[in-house]
Amino acid sequence: MLRALALALSLAALGCASQPPLPPLAPAGPPVSAATPVVVYGANWCRHTRAAMDWLEARGVPARFRNVEADPAAYDDMHTRMTEGHIRGGGIPVLDVRGRVLLGFHADEVERALRD
Repeated sequence: MLRALALALSLAALGCASQPPLPPLAPAGPPVSAATPVVVYGANWCRHTRAAMDWLEARGVPARFRNVEADPAAYDDMHTRMTEGHIRGGGIPVLDVRGRVLLGFHADEVERALRD
């Protein structure tokens, strides 16, 4: 319950919560491997999450979507990755690009992380 409240407050702070719902993203794919360099932690209704997934797909970058709202394990994993990456703040999406954790979707940062 407390986790859901914290997530809702974080998402509201980003402005995602005021957006109309979007169609669901594809369900989580296979486990992350070297062939899946990006994990996107987000929610189906978040336009920033959708923008990240669309951007990655358009460039042929394998990515796995993890719904932090519907899957407590995904939320816990996202929180762990943020803690390990010394990322403070809240909100989604959170991207794990080959082990580099990014808060929010910024195409230039994702490109840089994919090149490194």
